[in-house]
Amino acid sequence: MIADHEDVLTEILLWLPAISLIRFKLVCKRWFSLISNHHFSHLHTLHHHRCSKPEPSIFLRLAEASDYFHLQGEKLVPNHFSPTLIDPTICSFSNGLFLLRCQNAENTPENCYIYNPTTKQSRSIVLSVNDRYKCVMGLNLAFDPLKSPYYKIICVRATRRRSGGLLRGWWQCCQIEVYESETSTWKLCGEPFFAPRDVRFDHGIYWNDAIHWSGIFFDFHDNFVEKHPEIVRPGRNRNLTDIMFDCDYIESNGYLHCVARSPEEKSIAVFELQRDYSEWSLKFHINLDHVSVPLSVLSIIRRDSEEDSTLVAHQPGKIMVYKFKEKTFEELIDFSEEAFYQEGRIQFDSCCTFQFVATLAPA
Repeated sequence: MIADHEDVLTEILLWLPAISLIRFKLVCKRWFSLISNHHFSHLHTLHHHRCSKPEPSIFLRLAEASDYFHLQGEKLVPNHFSPTLIDPTICSFSNGLFLLRCQNAENTPENCYIYNPTTKQSRSIVLSVNDRYKCVMGLNLAFDPLKSPYYKIICVRATRRRSGGLLRGWWQCCQIEVYESETSTWKLCGEPFFAPRDVRFDHGIYWNDAIHWSGIFFDFHDNFVEKHPEIVRPGRNRNLTDIMFDCDYIESNGYLHCVARSPEEKSIAVFELQRDYSEWSLKFHINLDHVSVPLSVLSIIRRDSEEDSTLVAHQPGKIMVYKFKEKTFEELIDFSEEAFYQEGRIQFDSCCTFQFVATLAPA
């Protein structure tokens, strides 16, 4: 009876996880048509972002290979992309969608792909040609289904020629282009700007209507590039860069964090950026006095209660969870028997870690 009333059937299916709906496509042609419909996909995506905050899982890439793994609960599962994508590399991620580059004979480096790992759907995006800013420094994806069913790709380009004078070797002249999926077009955004050569434009994080790189961010509304406030440890007069190293940005549950390691204090400090960009505040501190082997921070799972939040870390052969409430590390996975394990070495790095939530959002 319910199957004969499409409105009722739609309302029921909206409550089911995206992974289940992929399997339910096989029930019959009618269900396949309904679940594959772009309008239903949009409704389902909105429903799950409004009614619950989906907890992300994590994709990991081996540090010295192109193999990807999906961290699902307490399992590390090899990931297989769609067979139509040859040798893909994840460039960026945002709310269930990935931005990929595929290097092969048929798809030149000037192409990238939007890819949905849940539905295995992909869409090719051709980069524009810019004779002045020829070097593509980074591609970043921005997608927020609560604000729009469309996504944006932020491409940072730079000139090949180095700037003269004192700027030579330290700064690069950059220009930002933005692709909007609603119109399938690229456009220049904002004025050219100078950026330090050590900024990793290929590792941006989407948060608060902006793309954030180390030390700077690009605001979508005003189309400008601005600096982040300096990070200072409480009770100290020195900037973070004077006492820390290995700083990474991680977004979780609507918060942007900077995770920093201190060589002189053997600690991890987790800072949070205020939404008005006024300051970074210290939220968590982890003592590493009893950690003697290399450690890589992979992700932060921020929950509504700060005490229930966790940090996902990696040591050679292990993936662990640090619980801020208990202030303890717990082993999640032991993969020391896997073929890719290398004794005493880090297999997964934070720059090759990508958060993922299952979604039906179209590529």
